[in-house]
Amino acid sequence: MHRSAIAFATALTVLCMAARAHDRRVVDTVVAGNPASETSHGYAGHDATSGMADGKSFRAARGWMRYALTTFDDTEVTLAWTFAPSAGDGANVSREYDVLVEDSVVATRSYGASSSTVSVVEIVVPFALTKGRTNIAVMLRAHGGSTPALREVRVIQDHNEQMDEAQNEQQRVRHTPQAIR
Repeated sequence: MHRSAIAFATALTVLCMAARAHDRRVVDTVVAGNPASETSHGYAGHDATSGMADGKSFRAARGWMRYALTTFDDTEVTLAWTFAPSAGDGANVSREYDVLVEDSVVATRSYGASSSTVSVVEIVVPFALTKGRTNIAVMLRAHGGSTPALREVRVIQDHNEQMDEAQNEQQRVRHTPQAIR
């Protein structure tokens, strides 16, 4: 019984340290169509419009829209694109678009004509495009029509926290059951 308690404590310690060492978090967010948010994220666009739907701002483009977003320079970036519902916008067409990062196409997607709920599309960016960068240019570009109505773009990354030996010992002691200390 004593051995299994030690094995359990060791496994629990490893899990706790792993959870602390890798923390998936939102690094930056731009709210599309919000003047203050777009200004602080270097918004630029061509043939783009903004508006409000369900009390939230959005931006759509027949051309493109671009933002500068903050990133950690040492981990893979995931971009989470939040699109407003399209059911009530009068267009019964699929909206095709490209996602570009640092002028490289990383994804081509289609947004359904009858989307009646908010949709979040996560796109993993090749690490080679963001490695060593603390700021990246991201673009949403339309294909033969308009982009979906964009509400926000979030940068999501794992944050790798470096723990020194004292922190490792504190974690080990903190997560070791009282009975076997």
